[in-house]
Amino acid sequence: MPIRQPIRILIAGLALGLVFDRLLTGRPLGVSFPLFIVLVLLALSLTMRWESVRPLRANLWVFIPLLFFAVMVAVRANAFVTFLNVSAVILLLGLIAVYLVRAALTAVDLPGYALFPLLAPTMSVVRGAQVARQAAVRGAGLWQGPRRQTWTPVLRGLLLALPIVAVFALLLSSADLMFAELLRRLVPEDFLDFARRAAVHGSITLCVGFILMGGLAYTVWRDDQSIEGRLPGALPPVSPLLGLTESVVALNAVNLLFAAFVVIQIPYLFGGQLNIDLGRTTYAEYARRGFGELVLVSVLVLGLLLLLGVLTRRSAGRQTRLFNLSSTVTVGLTVVMLVSAFKRLLLYEMAYGFTEMRIYPHVFMIWLALLLGWFLVTLWLRPGRFAIGVIIACLGFVATLNVMDVDAFIVRRNVERYGQLGSTAFALRDVYDPYDSRIDPTYLTGLSEDAIPALVQNVDRLAGEPKREVANYLRGKLLDMESDATQRQWPAFHLAHHRAYDALARWAGGR
Repeated sequence: MPIRQPIRILIAGLALGLVFDRLLTGRPLGVSFPLFIVLVLLALSLTMRWESVRPLRANLWVFIPLLFFAVMVAVRANAFVTFLNVSAVILLLGLIAVYLVRAALTAVDLPGYALFPLLAPTMSVVRGAQVARQAAVRGAGLWQGPRRQTWTPVLRGLLLALPIVAVFALLLSSADLMFAELLRRLVPEDFLDFARRAAVHGSITLCVGFILMGGLAYTVWRDDQSIEGRLPGALPPVSPLLGLTESVVALNAVNLLFAAFVVIQIPYLFGGQLNIDLGRTTYAEYARRGFGELVLVSVLVLGLLLLLGVLTRRSAGRQTRLFNLSSTVTVGLTVVMLVSAFKRLLLYEMAYGFTEMRIYPHVFMIWLALLLGWFLVTLWLRPGRFAIGVIIACLGFVATLNVMDVDAFIVRRNVERYGQLGSTAFALRDVYDPYDSRIDPTYLTGLSEDAIPALVQNVDRLAGEPKREVANYLRGKLLDMESDATQRQWPAFHLAHHRAYDALARWAGGR
């Protein structure tokens, strides 16, 4: 199905490529990023209007997380969270391109969600080439007749004259100082540097514009013979290979193993201080040991249940209930082990402080537990709806990191822990592993600008060398921010930077 307005879509794509180059290339991410995403959505709206295509009402919710994560790029300064936000925006744009007008997201299966990150960019390139070809044909038609005979030779002549004139201009400028001065005013001083920058920015504009043009066309393109016309069933259904007996035996063997692990290890998993006092393990080993393995087991269990659900033959009624019951027991025991892993990591944080690499697994475990719960809901009540839960869990994980403000959370909790340990005066050294320090100011001052308002609020709760180190860092950071000219340009406006500078200025003014 050809596009009705290929020239308009071509112009829209190139315009977006130019905006991308002007707002984002070589600049720090700030308010320019959500502004660019809004312009992309505006171009999509115009494209759908030009092509008389309407989105499925069931898919309109996807624009809410898209705009949320785009805005959070200009709000949170944490590098990993920013990476997740940008990745979420790109993946949601791909999701929109593939499914917005083709299939309700709640009806898409796991293979469909697994394929769309590859399908969206690939088909955007394919559709972009088709739109460019259609635009060229349509444009050539507009030049037919007398106007073509008049303007085509002129354009060819200008292209031929350009290198010739450039060579003669360079020779004449060497021969006459007045002429050279005139050229110096008309042409940038470093013409080669100018040409290089023009080539780089032109390439970025054309590449990004081409991809976005193809993405706009692909979103509204309808062709029942193409792969997207067969969505959401992107892959043929798999024939069951296992009988109910084999699957139930395998599941309950796993259940027996998990149950034995939980029962035997209850004192070890949840006994806390009792275990450490027995001298069987150090505090660090108790907190760390098995955490990664328990989380990995939980992920593998989810994969096993999904695989057995696809491969197991079972009739409605008693067989289905038996399979579901066995799966439910497996999920229940897995959640108990997740709780154990969660507590292990929490104990480790309370002893050695909070860090990014300890916060991220904590949040991940919460959403993994919720996903396991959603698996049970879909298993018993809504078969075929598990895939949308995976998408929501992924988006929820990233959204949680944004809402909790990871770096500020780390500062507040570590300072709180510092005060609590100050009252015990390291009385637990004989039980715990020796502490290097109650707080690590070097780590806190290495966090992003998200942490600065919390550091300003809590610096006076510190004492001694930690307080001096944090105070020196804050003074130096204020000087750096005052001399940073890049952040003063409006496309680079960033709320975290603004809040950090405001907090530092008020702190310095009050001392």
